[in-house]
Amino acid sequence: MKHLRAPLLCLLLALLLALPALALTPEERQTDLETVYDTLRYNHPDLFHTTPEETFLARKAAIEARLATESDVDFLLDVQSLIALARDSHTSASLGPVMLHVYPVALAWFDGVWVIDTLPEAHRDYLGWTLQTVSGLTMEDVAQRLSVLLSSDNDVKLRRQVRQAFGSAELFAYAGITEPEGPLVLSLAGPDGQTAELSLTALPTADRSQWPALAGLEPQTQPATAFQKRYYFSLPLSEDTYYIQYNTCAEDPELPMADFAAQVARDLDGGTYKKVLIDLRSNGGGSDGVIQPLLSVLLPRIRGEEIQVWGLIGEATFSSAAINAVEIQELGGYLAGEAASGCVDHFGALGSFQLPHSQLSVSFSTKYICLGDYFESAAGKGMVPVQPDLPLPQTLADYLAGRDTAVEALLAMDEPHIPAADGGDPLSRGRLAALLRQAAGAEVTYPEEQVLLFGDLFPNNWYTPDVAWCMEQGIVNGTGGGAFAPARTATWQEAAVMTERWLTAMGWDLPSVRAGSSAKAADSWAAAAVESAWQQGLLPEDVDPKAPMTCQDGWGLAARLGLR
Repeated sequence: MKHLRAPLLCLLLALLLALPALALTPEERQTDLETVYDTLRYNHPDLFHTTPEETFLARKAAIEARLATESDVDFLLDVQSLIALARDSHTSASLGPVMLHVYPVALAWFDGVWVIDTLPEAHRDYLGWTLQTVSGLTMEDVAQRLSVLLSSDNDVKLRRQVRQAFGSAELFAYAGITEPEGPLVLSLAGPDGQTAELSLTALPTADRSQWPALAGLEPQTQPATAFQKRYYFSLPLSEDTYYIQYNTCAEDPELPMADFAAQVARDLDGGTYKKVLIDLRSNGGGSDGVIQPLLSVLLPRIRGEEIQVWGLIGEATFSSAAINAVEIQELGGYLAGEAASGCVDHFGALGSFQLPHSQLSVSFSTKYICLGDYFESAAGKGMVPVQPDLPLPQTLADYLAGRDTAVEALLAMDEPHIPAADGGDPLSRGRLAALLRQAAGAEVTYPEEQVLLFGDLFPNNWYTPDVAWCMEQGIVNGTGGGAFAPARTATWQEAAVMTERWLTAMGWDLPSVRAGSSAKAADSWAAAAVESAWQQGLLPEDVDPKAPMTCQDGWGLAARLGLR
């Protein structure tokens, strides 16, 4: 995968806005400060979910105390420091207008350490060396100080933002990493135990004529999976591996996703592919629904065990791309690579506004997206980075040699990946429906109208056909309000009701194995079904009907019904 050259150095010029020179009065600053606080307080779905309102008010009061004395740059950074308290990766001000100087250095993250990615040509011998300290501070200290200014809801996102912001002289001075207009001193360690110290002077972003020539880490060759400036494309990597690079969650105006998905379907039908890789490692989001035609092509092939699908994720996988990664798992696929900067559950769906006097642009989340309400693979995880099922981080040695670590490992995988079954995992209602369908020996069908029976059941949930079959047989009828809650953990009383209906649909009469009554059946809203299931040995001896079930419980229940 191509390593983007000097992310901050390239981004700065793009981020700089054509704003007039600022000379804000204290009154104008007060108005801007009130505007940002009030707008976020009234429009963000839960501004104080992590940071108490008292902390926001204390920060706001501290900013107000210096409105008449600080520079415009420091005021705008003060505004971002207030916004950053939201701990929401989607809620942030555009800091381009304050990035007036930059130190000529950029970092990369390989093998669990920070390495030098870009330096002036005169210092190219230090490329790839490990960064030890920054003006006497460890990188942990640097990240902690910059975190005051960076909007992030997880450590991976913070690390990515530290890398992107690294070298901004104004941010470094505000965070106390360097002195204003002072040098940046880097302490480095070489591959053979050498050490060195570099002192760099900040350069103006508005006039690149003063910049020295820059050198950067470059691979010997580019792998076939190197990043391309295209919305999406595909190519075969071998006779059994088909590769798709999905770089932005948006429709390519020259190749609509429906047409691209049809092209992928033709390729798969005409080949002998056993593995399909969907590369999301450079995808920062957009609209999560764009990928649906492609997932619809893959789903029946996954269910028919024709292919195994792998989503590739990494630090840049964010927002809607993180949602798509979870959807790949929900199809029955797997994730490989490194942890994403996007969380499983997260704030998103952006709104924006502009401050009246500084003209600073601010984006903010308008809703909380809880994937755990819809996807079994996301249930109970919360606001944590999307994690790979198979960790395969890109190594520095592979990068320099032009090898894609994750892809080469998957190419070398001769047998289908079989994850270790964890019987202690929660049993979702969707998975329970799948076990009941399997116990009946019924075939899976995909009539499109059935996937619309419940508002929270999506075509690409792997268990959607199972729920549809159970609906046809009268085994399930939802949880009310047009919902099924497929990702919610099933309870024993729900299982009792579903199995009672399952026996009726099958025309079976399961003999009793216990006499008497369940001690806790009367506490259930489904007392009669619980009593019957208990007597038939479908429920444990001393079970609480309201207790959640595990996958091990579900396997035992299905075995009692005849599934071996």
